[in-house]
Amino acid sequence: MRRLVLTALLALTPSALAATQYAVLKGVTVQGGVATLTLDYVDVYGDTDADARRVVALGDYPDAQAYFDANPGGLYVRNVNPMLRTLKTDARTLFHLSCLDRPGGVQVVPLATFVSAWTGRAPQGCWPFSEKVVALHLSGSRVLKVEQVYFP
Repeated sequence: MRRLVLTALLALTPSALAATQYAVLKGVTVQGGVATLTLDYVDVYGDTDADARRVVALGDYPDAQAYFDANPGGLYVRNVNPMLRTLKTDARTLFHLSCLDRPGGVQVVPLATFVSAWTGRAPQGCWPFSEKVVALHLSGSRVLKVEQVYFP
């Protein structure tokens, strides 16, 4: 049985083992086609009843209705630890922007375009980086994907 479990784990691709971490992207340094990201990890909650219950249990809102009323866009960002972290991308890291005119509302872009959007120069048809929040898809310390989180 142990061998079967190990075989199943080895069959998983790195992206299947990836974890998602939300963060405020505080800084980007680009050198030689890779980036060093300065990040402030945050918790992001959506507009589900389960997330409303979690946020109420944390004491951030008195009840679910207050949570929904205060976050009409459907997302709530909670930052309880201001410690900054740095992660490096590599040549295989994918960068995604939220763009209305693309299938699925997402556009894969080169690093330079992603950084340009983060600094306020989003490509035509893409949303501005208003909250500077990203979803990092990680495999260990490797950054597989950096995805802009759209705030309505």
